[in-house]
Amino acid sequence: MDPQQLKDLAQAIWLELVHYKEWCVAIFIVVSLAAIGLGYTWPQSYKTSAVLNADEQNIIAPLLSGRAEVTKVDRSQDAKEVIYTRSFLEKVVKESGILEGDATPDAIERKIYGLRSTIEVSSVNKNYFRVSYTAPSPDRSFTVLSETVRQFVDHTAKQKKEESYSAYQFIDSQVQAYKRQLEDAEEKLKIFKSGNIDGSEASVSSRISQLRTEIENLKLSIDETNSRLKTVKSQLENESSYLQARSKLDSLEQRKSGLNTELENLRLSYQENYPDVVSLKLQIAELDKRIEEIYRLDGVTTSGSSSTEQNPLYEELRKQMAVAEVDLRTQKQRKASLERLLEQEYARAEKIAANEAELSELTRDYDVTKRVYEEMLDRKEKARMSMALDVEGQGVSYKIHEPPVYPLQSTGLKFIHFAIIGPILGFIIPIGLVIALIMLDPRIRSGLALASKFEDEVEVIGTIPHSSTALAKRVVRRDAVIIIGVTLCFLALYAVIVANKLFSSTL
Repeated sequence: MDPQQLKDLAQAIWLELVHYKEWCVAIFIVVSLAAIGLGYTWPQSYKTSAVLNADEQNIIAPLLSGRAEVTKVDRSQDAKEVIYTRSFLEKVVKESGILEGDATPDAIERKIYGLRSTIEVSSVNKNYFRVSYTAPSPDRSFTVLSETVRQFVDHTAKQKKEESYSAYQFIDSQVQAYKRQLEDAEEKLKIFKSGNIDGSEASVSSRISQLRTEIENLKLSIDETNSRLKTVKSQLENESSYLQARSKLDSLEQRKSGLNTELENLRLSYQENYPDVVSLKLQIAELDKRIEEIYRLDGVTTSGSSSTEQNPLYEELRKQMAVAEVDLRTQKQRKASLERLLEQEYARAEKIAANEAELSELTRDYDVTKRVYEEMLDRKEKARMSMALDVEGQGVSYKIHEPPVYPLQSTGLKFIHFAIIGPILGFIIPIGLVIALIMLDPRIRSGLALASKFEDEVEVIGTIPHSSTALAKRVVRRDAVIIIGVTLCFLALYAVIVANKLFSSTL
């Protein structure tokens, strides 16, 4: 928009304002009065706030590091969960005195709802948070917030003590339960050990190895004894054949001797051709043949004794065979006994293996229960010390960093704001309405507008300015004086009203 258009627009606005001067003054007065009236009725709100510190450290904390834990503190989010609960707000409503004698359930519920919507909890930084409350009066704002902060600190302290005591009671019950479990595990382990005294796997393994070694050695001894017995039996059999042949030879020799004696007796009485003599000779010859055959076939010599009692080798062999047979029976019996003992040791090893598995399980249960029991005892001591700290107040988590301050001024829009905004709006609104009228009115108010609208059809030669007579000028001046006077009177009255209101507010 070029300067000429701006000039034409300003001139049009001025003409319209002059034309509608009564309406403009009326709008100015109405808007100003409406603004100041709104300022009178505008509800005032007073905001009070307090800053709380979630203190996690205290003077005793370094001394008890690793030994006792103070109950964990709440922060802003946890503070919201506490403050916005119905039970907490109900206490604040009753203790702060905002019921004003109306203690019906509906009234209490409305007050609780109002507090929940007007109390704000916001985080300041890691350990600090702000609690704010807005109310129509400064007394109520200060009283309610002070009661809220006090109730919150008392509630958290009481809650910490209850939590510490509950934790101690819970851990104590767990300690007692684990103590009973530990006693049961000890009793089971004691009964098992007293009923199973078979030794250890190492002793059984050593015993089995010893028995197996003895059995192996005994097997070798049995083989040696069998070999020795077999040799003695072979020698004894050979010696027995010789003795049989010798006995037979001795028998034939005795018979031959008897026949020779009988022959000698017959020769004394008879001749050689006597039949009995001849018969005896034949018998003696037959015996000689048989004796010769025994000497030749059985290898019997003429030397040697004629009975087994006179043969020391045979007797020695018989003694050796008897000793070998006794040794063999003894060794076999010992082997059988050792094998039975070995079987018993194998059975004992299996039993010990089963017992070791059960013993390991019982020992593991005992160790686990004992470890947990000792850990629970340590936790019980920590819980007891934590409870003592909370009871003595050493573990207080919340401190009032900035206490509530009595609000001296309201928050939000004040009366002075409406008093200032009213005349400004009363001045701007008429001008805005005139501008809107000019923009919406189809009448042409300048030659430039006509030329721009009918650029190719109409050529603007010139413009005729407004002309006013002397009478019209006097009327305009009179109206201007009246309008200015009315406006100044109104502004004076307006200033008096505003000053009176501000003065009464300060009192």
